[in-house]
Amino acid sequence: MNLIESVRDDVARRGRPVGRREVPVLACIAIVAVVAAQWTEPGATIDLLALIGAGAVLVAPAVFGWVPGETFVAAVAVPVCLAVGHEGHLEVSLFLVVTACLYAAWYLGSVLRAALIVVACSVGILGAALASDGGFSWLPWVAAVVLMFVVGRTLWRQDVLVRDLEAARSALADQAVADERRRIARELHDVAGHTLAAVMLHVTGARHVLRRDPDEAERALLDAEAVGRASMDQIRATVETLRTSERGVDPPPPEADRLVDLIEEYRRTGLTIDASIDPDVADIGGAVGLATHRIAREALANVARHASTNRVEFVAVFDGGVVHLEISDHGRTVGPSGSDAVRQGGFGLVGMGERARSLGGCVSAGPSADGWRVDALLPVVGGERSRSGGA
Repeated sequence: MNLIESVRDDVARRGRPVGRREVPVLACIAIVAVVAAQWTEPGATIDLLALIGAGAVLVAPAVFGWVPGETFVAAVAVPVCLAVGHEGHLEVSLFLVVTACLYAAWYLGSVLRAALIVVACSVGILGAALASDGGFSWLPWVAAVVLMFVVGRTLWRQDVLVRDLEAARSALADQAVADERRRIARELHDVAGHTLAAVMLHVTGARHVLRRDPDEAERALLDAEAVGRASMDQIRATVETLRTSERGVDPPPPEADRLVDLIEEYRRTGLTIDASIDPDVADIGGAVGLATHRIAREALANVARHASTNRVEFVAVFDGGVVHLEISDHGRTVGPSGSDAVRQGGFGLVGMGERARSLGGCVSAGPSADGWRVDALLPVVGGERSRSGGA
């Protein structure tokens, strides 16, 4: 049953049309074959007219785009075989039959139909040789027809391979574009989200003390301005990395060696942070160092947005070739409907997870007994420990 279905599918498989770019090639083959046949072994006028008709049919698939393979080859092979078998002359015109078999095997989707066409043409050539009383040797022409069948199927498979490779390349290009869009969204979210959280804390503090302590309000606004300007620089650097740098060097993004600066920045916004950072973590560079800094910043920004009065514990250690980052806040019990539940939405946690998974690590985040906790594990490979003291 499977064999019958395979044969049915093969016979029903439609080929592809011959391109118009093939018109000059087929026209030249037809003209050369007819002229050479008449020049070497002149035949009767009716035989010459039959060859001219067969040559015109040879060009038809390229002109009309698609002609059924059997009809096309029959319209070429029958007049040629009749003309050659009439008096045994015009033998060179059999090259038209060989060419028709090549194109049928090349552009016809069905292997079985192409094979039957080759068999029919071989029988036609043999019949022409017998009808002409052995006027020409039929074996080389049959061998040529079989060879063209093999060449045509090889070209067909090559065309299929090229189309498959083009489809794969297009799919990979689409995937690369999607990955790049996610990366850009992650970078911009990290920068903008962190900045807005810090600026809003400063502005809120300034609003609270504006009437009773103008000097403190001014300091808070100055800090907000400083954070905003620093963020603009980071956004500008991020945008520059997406374009070809005319200077050839882009400013390096903050990595694990800037965790202390990050913590101090959030302390200035009013967060209470107890930090414990392994000195070896500062030696982590490259993608892991960048991911460590970005995940830490997103976690602190979430605390600043949703639980700014909570005490934060910040732990970063490097052990067994893995960076372990733990940021947890304490001070308020979180229930299913608590305000911190909103931290389960948005793109911040999604971005942290994508960044960790791209490096072979993982991130877990969720409510704890009295706040929220983020755990990140980032494996370090090869030359990531590229700073002073790194192994």
